[in-house]
Formats: sequence, structure tokens, C-alpha cells
Amino acid sequence: MADKPANGRPFYVGYLPLPRAHAVFLLVLLPLALAGLVVGALGLARTQPAWGDGFWQTGKATEFEGTLVLEPYPMLHVAREGGEITTYLLVEMGKFGTRDRFASAPELDGAAVSIRGRELHRDGRRMIEVDPDDPVLGPPVTTLASETPVVRAPLVEDGGAVTIRGEVVDSKCYLGAMKPGEGRGHKSCATLCISGGIPPVLVSRDADGVALYHLLTDKSGAGLVGSDLETIEPMIGETVVLSGRAGRIGSWRVLMLDDLSPKGGGVPSASP
Repeated sequence: MADKPANGRPFYVGYLPLPRAHAVFLLVLLPLALAGLVVGALGLARTQPAWGDGFWQTGKATEFEGTLVLEPYPMLHVAREGGEITTYLLVEMGKFGTRDRFASAPELDGAAVSIRGRELHRDGRRMIEVDPDDPVLGPPVTTLASETPVVRAPLVEDGGAVTIRGEVVDSKCYLGAMKPGEGRGHKSCATLCISGGIPPVLVSRDADGVALYHLLTDKSGAGLVGSDLETIEPMIGETVVLSGRAGRIGSWRVLMLDDLSPKGGGVPSASP
């Protein structure tokens, strides 16, 4: 059988020599096309933003000792040498905050406690994923001796009115539980996390490109819950411009929102 049909186009038959046109495609054009795809993929990957250096502890849990506070979100203040305070946000396993855990124990607000859990951190911002109750290890949160010193770090204003442009993220994923934990591709996951009580954070950049983190609260400095939380849901995973009063609690910046709706336009971060 000839390797060319009546219309003159090459036709491959397994027991006959490979037509020249097919050989050129398989031996030259196809490898070049595959190499082009590889180079294009590498080039596209280089244009993607960095995932950041978020860290999520695995393996054996750690015991953290400090002072528990429940507003604006449950957190642990830990005193360091020299008087510095490190503040850890507290979350549960999965997509949940710890408000429900402490709702029945308001007496723990301001108490010295030990918390068993796993650390997440990024850019110096820290979080503890609290362990569940364990039949052997016991509850993950226990009070320390009454004479244990407590850490005083109330929420204070720090810089007055500001307008900040940044992305609203769920703090757990952004600090290391997911990579990447930002952008519209992560919007649905972040919305579930924040709806479940994970503290919302506005991440912006200063003039030098350094990331700034602000916990979002209402104008009184209380954590966002209920209708306020529902109001910010459309902003999650989006770059927005928000105005409010700058504050600080422990080692975390806070933005006390004057208005929960995003502003139009966009300005560089004015955060202190």
C-alpha cells in the first residue's frame, strides 16, 4: 500500500515507513512545542506574587503561658525580656475562632493561663491553633497559679484617624495555614474562615513595601460579629480602602472602623 492516498496527503500505516511530514512533526516540531510550553509556564510562574514566609507548626504541640484576653478577639499576651509583649491570636482547628470556647468562661478574661497548641506566624505576627481536649493530656487551656503575674496590654489609640488601602484576609490562612492565603482565588475559603470566627485582618504595605497588619474592629474597638461581620464579607479577598482610628493591643495594630463600607478610589497606607 502506498503511503499517499489519492488526495496526495501523507497517510500513516503502521507496517510502512513513517511519512516524512509526520517524522518532521514528531522529531522536530513537537519537542520545540513542548519546550515552548515549559518556558512559558516558567515565565508565568515568575510573574506570580510570592506566597510569603508563613509558618504552621506541625508535630507535637507547644505550651504557651501568658495572659488571656477575650476582646477584641481571644488572644494571649506573653511577656518577653525587656518588657516587650508578644500577642498571639487564638483560633480553633479548622475554620473557626475561639469565641465559643470562652463564651461560657468569662472569668478567664485577664487570667494567667497555659494554652496547648500549635503556632502560626508571618512577618512577626503570631497565632496559636488551640488543641482540642485530650483524654490523656486534658483540656488545652488551664489557669496558672494565682500569684502568676499578668500582662497588661489594653487596647489604646495609636495615631488617630487613618485611611488605609489593603486586602482583607483571614488571619489564620494568611499567617501560614494556606499558601497562598490571599487574593480572589482564596476568597471563598477566607470568607468561610472569617464567618467562622477567624479574626479579619487588613494587610497593607508602607512606602518601603513592608507589610502592615491591622486587626479589624468596630468603632468602639470590639471584635466584628453578627451584622458587622456580614457587612465586611464582600470585602474579603479584595483590595479596599478603609478609614478609621489606628490603635494597638499588645504587638498587634488595630483599625477601629468608622464606616464598615469600603471607600472609593485608593490611597497609599497612612498607617503609623
